[in-house]
Amino acid sequence: AKLKPEELAARRQEIIEAARNCFLRSGFHQTTTDEICREASITPGGLYHYFGSKEEIITAVIESSAHAAVSRMRTLIEDSGDAHSAFREVAAFFSETMQDPDIDNVTRLEVEIWAEALIDDNMAEYSRRAWALRQQWLEALVRRGTQEGVYGTDKVDPAGMASLLLATYVGLRLGRLLWKDTFDVNGAISSLALLHAGRLRAEIPGVQLPVTTS
Repeated sequence: AKLKPEELAARRQEIIEAARNCFLRSGFHQTTTDEICREASITPGGLYHYFGSKEEIITAVIESSAHAAVSRMRTLIEDSGDAHSAFREVAAFFSETMQDPDIDNVTRLEVEIWAEALIDDNMAEYSRRAWALRQQWLEALVRRGTQEGVYGTDKVDPAGMASLLLATYVGLRLGRLLWKDTFDVNGAISSLALLHAGRLRAEIPGVQLPVTTS
């Protein structure tokens, strides 16, 4: 039977989720299209009706994960009454992400994607676009914070601050994965919150730090 556009979109998303589950278990290199078909309860012919190749499936998984993350973070902003509470929600989001039982497998998959991106220009572009979505959202959050007086100066660089927050988010996940119990995730997040609030300051020779208010 011919499916309606919304039914096709829903089925396509089911295949993406099935592929993501397979990639999380085995990595995308080791996962075969037959495994994806079994996970999605679809025939190989049916699979190729939605995706022309395994690379297209990998790309769809990358893009879907990015859109899901941005959608969740956008909701945090929209549901927050002001920038201060929005930043608190972001800190809580970071903390909740670190407690997700699947987070290490997610990080392993992304490390595999990043490694592939070093030698595959197409994969590099897919990965860049996916993370650019996250950075754009963070830049919007920083701009809102500047407008609402979260920062004690109007010289905050939204792109620079967003880059730092994104690098911190990735670094926290890598630290948890690589160093496990010796890496203090909660302590790192608490320290980040103190730094952001201007309650931790250091004098670094040769570096002029912006003036902040607590």
